[in-house]
Amino acid sequence: MAEDPARVVVVIPACEEAGSIAVIVAGCLSFAAPVIVVDDGSRDATSACAAAAGALVLRHPVRRGKGAALETGFAAALAAGAAFVATLDGDGQHRPEDLPRLLTVARRASHRIVIGSRRSSRLPAPRGRRVANRVADFWISWAAGHPVADSQCGFRVYPADLLRALPARRRPRGFAFEAALLIEAARAGYRTIAVDVPALYGGPSQRASHFRPVADVTKIVLVVAARLLARGLSPWSLWRALTLPEERA
Repeated sequence: MAEDPARVVVVIPACEEAGSIAVIVAGCLSFAAPVIVVDDGSRDATSACAAAAGALVLRHPVRRGKGAALETGFAAALAAGAAFVATLDGDGQHRPEDLPRLLTVARRASHRIVIGSRRSSRLPAPRGRRVANRVADFWISWAAGHPVADSQCGFRVYPADLLRALPARRRPRGFAFEAALLIEAARAGYRTIAVDVPALYGGPSQRASHFRPVADVTKIVLVVAARLLARGLSPWSLWRALTLPEERA
């Protein structure tokens, strides 16, 4: 399908999200269509709840990881003619009603990946996650060559042109996928821009996070370090990451 310059497609990777997914899908459908839920091997009613709420559901029969779910969703969104692909996590940490603000910035800044930044939220993240996110931010910013705010937030808007332009390559299938994508995007000329969003932790419909701060950030750092080593550690990128202002909307 040809790209529609106004079309926004939402992709939601989901695993064991029966308690929250219907509300998220319904909220997103107020601002974009279609909403694609990629059920990554859930053993609960995630697929049924998402479909009942109006989502197009794609299902992995076994769990393959968040990165694999995003790749499946991106391919479907591009095939549907998306001009922008918005992503939200399926666990209720992001509010669909904040999506229009990210989309406004995305349409204005066409060569940017828009990231919802939770740093200004008055509700603090669990300490372990907060420290882990800061560590990941440092390494990803270094490899990308510019400051990246809240690099672990899955609430983003990607230009479809970027997703089409990135070369096909083997990326991590877990949480490190999004870090690798930011680094590849930066090398293709697409920086990030942050939009403040609230942080939502421990709501009544949320299950325990699949993200493991120590283990998953260690994997992310190893992925990023390998890319830096391949480029001789890129001291120029480190200098830029430490001295350039963080771009915010």
